[in-house]
Amino acid sequence: MARSKIKRILLLYILTIFSTVSWAEENRYVVFFSDKANSAFSIDLPTAFLSQRAIDRRAKRQTPITSEDFPVNQNYIDSLIKYNVKPYFTSRWFNAVLVEAEESQLIELMETSYITAYEYVAPGTKLNADLQEVELSYTALVPSIVSSNSNNQLTMLAAQTMHSEGYTGKGVHIAVLDGGFSKVNESAVFGQLFEDDRLIDRLNFTTNSQDVFSIDDHGTNALSCIVSDYKEVLLGTGYNADISLYVTEDVSDGGRFEYRIEEYNWLFAAERADSAGVDIISSSLGYNIFEDSDMNYVQEDMDGETALISRAAALASDKGILVVSSAGNEGNKTWQYVTPPADVADVLAVGAVNSSGVRLSFSSIGPAADGRIKPDVVALGQGVAVFHDDNSIGTNNGTSFSAPLIAGFAAGLWQQFPELNNLEIKELIASIGSQHANPDNELGHGLPNYLRVIGDSVLSVSSVFEDSFTVFPNPFTGNYISIQVEREYARKELNVTLYAPDGKIVAKQSPQKVRKGEVLTLPVTGNSSGIYILHLQSGSETKNVKLLRY
Repeated sequence: MARSKIKRILLLYILTIFSTVSWAEENRYVVFFSDKANSAFSIDLPTAFLSQRAIDRRAKRQTPITSEDFPVNQNYIDSLIKYNVKPYFTSRWFNAVLVEAEESQLIELMETSYITAYEYVAPGTKLNADLQEVELSYTALVPSIVSSNSNNQLTMLAAQTMHSEGYTGKGVHIAVLDGGFSKVNESAVFGQLFEDDRLIDRLNFTTNSQDVFSIDDHGTNALSCIVSDYKEVLLGTGYNADISLYVTEDVSDGGRFEYRIEEYNWLFAAERADSAGVDIISSSLGYNIFEDSDMNYVQEDMDGETALISRAAALASDKGILVVSSAGNEGNKTWQYVTPPADVADVLAVGAVNSSGVRLSFSSIGPAADGRIKPDVVALGQGVAVFHDDNSIGTNNGTSFSAPLIAGFAAGLWQQFPELNNLEIKELIASIGSQHANPDNELGHGLPNYLRVIGDSVLSVSSVFEDSFTVFPNPFTGNYISIQVEREYARKELNVTLYAPDGKIVAKQSPQKVRKGEVLTLPVTGNSSGIYILHLQSGSETKNVKLLRY
């Protein structure tokens, strides 16, 4: 990294000294092999190297099992050890292995017939020589500060309705790739995850350790958007999903320095997730600029096929995994556009909006370099209720949190429609977006809403609310509707949201406690005719009313 810069600016004798010193330094490289000849594995016996879930997922996606799915040839790995080169994580898809070595050792290895290339990916050494196993423990600490709740982010997706229908992500396996999940194993917010034994796998690829809970709460924040389940205060969109946690982002330096190795870590994690039968990858990471400028991407590379992480995500999708990625927070910066892997055609790229459905200025825009619309959809990205590792429930901003909201939402939909493959789930989510008919490069297909999934199955006011509410007039023609409360809601706040036929929010009542007999008047913006959906939510109870506007 620094050598390439020094070559341009230092005198030859200084370069010679520098090269002599650096030649003996151990750095991290990825070594590529020529083939998988004489493999011990067979396409006819895929259970020897893939889980049954991974096999079934490929079948649903109509992706054949090939030698690309075979593990790397163990004889080639063993030969590295004979050269005193320590191998770590392997890639079946790229037929490669991560090593820590001196470059002189790799040059010597290039003389063999089975090694085709090597790539410098990061300076220095960092990995434990052997996997550091860490016993899983859990302590249910009650949050000490609660300054927010998840009602708004759920209501914008009508996720409460999805939950009330019984679709909470149960049986769907989500892998979360991030920089760390600090204190997840010490909070009651994630208590149900541990009590149900739904934490399937965990690995820190930056250190070769099972320790994922001691560093960085960015992943903690993201995970709480998916699987938190705490006293109707903080609820994830897919709170009953199975979870695997993978640390791929190196935050040991405060996250200031990016190197190619973090893209490779993402690849290794995606392959581990694939083998384990993961259904969804939720990734709030993106890469474009690195500490070593030779690794940088340019906007022309945002074609979904050039960036390493994009190639990895595309392969994961080919294997039937739904990859949900944050669009990036470059919208108000010079770069502006989505960052890899959000540029991949089959990746569900998620932008960010405020509570009114307006794009936030930082949310990265499209198109991809080849003209495709990106992002694909949006979710709340400002004031998102999350759990922090200081044992508080507060808020955070960014597409890093809109993406996991959609990942959990996708888990609920996949539970409801298990016959669909990953691309069909992606299309379903786009089809229920607020601007699916006219997608653009700021919001994509817009804000998904579960009410568009259930459509005509939404019950009418007479059958749902005969004991609780009277909504009038219905049909209506003016710019207001009234809700008479027939049952006291003094203990729990009532949230009221009205959706227009295109799915946009046209009226919203701030949460408040209401008394029996009280009449709420709701101003309605716009004048579109058609079927409107009135969504009422109080605590865990949700109701929907279909209204006709002439």
